Amino acid sequence: MTKLIGIEMPKPLADALGQCRRHFLAAALFSLLINVLYLAPTLYMLQVYDRVVPTAGKTTLLFVTLALALALLTLSGLDMVRGRLLVRASERVDSLLAPKLLEQMMASETGGTAQAMRDFDSIRATIGTPVIAAMFDAPWTPVFLVVAFMLHYWIGIMAVISAALLVTLAWSNQRATQSRMEFATTAMAAAQNMQQAAAMQGATVRGLGMTRAMVDRQLDRRQIAISHMVGAQLVGSRLTATSKFFRMFVQSSALGVGALLAIAGDISAGAIIAS
Repeated sequence: MTKLIGIEMPKPLADALGQCRRHFLAAALFSLLINVLYLAPTLYMLQVYDRVVPTAGKTTLLFVTLALALALLTLSGLDMVRGRLLVRASERVDSLLAPKLLEQMMASETGGTAQAMRDFDSIRATIGTPVIAAMFDAPWTPVFLVVAFMLHYWIGIMAVISAALLVTLAWSNQRATQSRMEFATTAMAAAQNMQQAAAMQGATVRGLGMTRAMVDRQLDRRQIAISHMVGAQLVGSRLTATSKFFRMFVQSSALGVGALLAIAGDISAGAIIAS
């Protein structure tokens, strides 16, 4: 096992990911630019409510709208390029590891290597998904917290507390479901390997009159795996629903806090929407 960015993984996989370092560094750079451009709608709302509406400035509205369109177009382009980089990284990892895994699978008489190939395909497919892109976005959260403090001290405090609570909920979700999901995944993989072995010896099983017994045995193993998976999903759904409620409540509460500060004359009307 080797640790890469603090995550323990098999050495061949870590080496393959290490050879994709340029892809990931470029994706991280694009993530910085993308997250800066995410501030464009906030700045647009500030300008519309603080400059355009009070002065009825149609020309100002035209130019800030063009600037917003350019910023969002650039953001979309960078997001597309980042996605392509991650897909190419996934493709490169496959070209580096798949031949070794296939050679081991051909040389092995057990189903363990076949399961390793399925696990690898799951990891490889994940590299090119929005999940990894979200991991690149997460480190730039402080940028938005700084902007919140620039709007007003209390808006910044609210953002920090909300972010901490949302992270805590996500961590609680992971902790509550991880062990169950790991057990369920392992049990399901064992059941699938047994199913594959039984299918290969189907003629022998039928000849011995063991078909019903084998089916019952497979169903028992699947039931064990599914019961743990369902338990994890039920726990996760409760925490996910709680997180969704809190996130939506915070978004609306930010408007309320902004309105109170605007009434007190501490921020402008535009900052209410931007908050």
